Amino acid sequence: MAAKIDLFLRIAKWPIAALFLTLTPALILTVIAEVETWKFNDRSFGFLYGLLAYAAADILVFHRRAVGDAFSTLEHELTHAIFAWLTFHRVSQLRVTWNQGGSVMIHGGEGGNWLISIAPYWFPTLCIPFMIAISLIGTEGYWAAPALGAAFAYHHLTTWRETHAAQSDLQKTGLTFAWCFLPSANLLSAGMVIAFASDGWSHTQDVFFGAWDRYVVSMRWALDLLWIS
Repeated sequence: MAAKIDLFLRIAKWPIAALFLTLTPALILTVIAEVETWKFNDRSFGFLYGLLAYAAADILVFHRRAVGDAFSTLEHELTHAIFAWLTFHRVSQLRVTWNQGGSVMIHGGEGGNWLISIAPYWFPTLCIPFMIAISLIGTEGYWAAPALGAAFAYHHLTTWRETHAAQSDLQKTGLTFAWCFLPSANLLSAGMVIAFASDGWSHTQDVFFGAWDRYVVSMRWALDLLWIS
């Protein structure tokens, strides 16, 4: 199964890159719409509190490279492992050091599966447990919404620092592909977390379908322009 998925991803790589590149404007508009229609309630206020608190802590403490490197590396390598498992690859080793990076041993290798290589640069792994916790315990878990906000801020701040041309993961996928895929992938994941913080799981799908509807309209408009010209 892993080999079939890897083959599909190799074949679909550049069509996916083109799709995500052209989706970017629609996703920008969709995320803006989500922010404009934000519902203020206990969960959304908690989310904002956690987001701002972590951002302040990052400025004061966590921006220093020696602080939190091991945790950031663990989360990064764990995300590789999660996408390896999701694509039916076997993971046998996860190694993390305090300030010298880490590695994960994936059988079949990351070279044939760009999704594994690029996953930490768009997927908010740390947000998922808190989203599940909020779903299970509701308003009784007063800590969960701030924790989700902090995880959201953490993901985007660390991703911003880690995303650059010298990253070996991005070099494996190809820098051109990364720059086509990552903006939309990050907008999509961010929009879904923001929608969840506002109105729960049922609202997260609105980000995807809202962006897709805007995309279809824009493509029809572009085709009409080409036809007229």
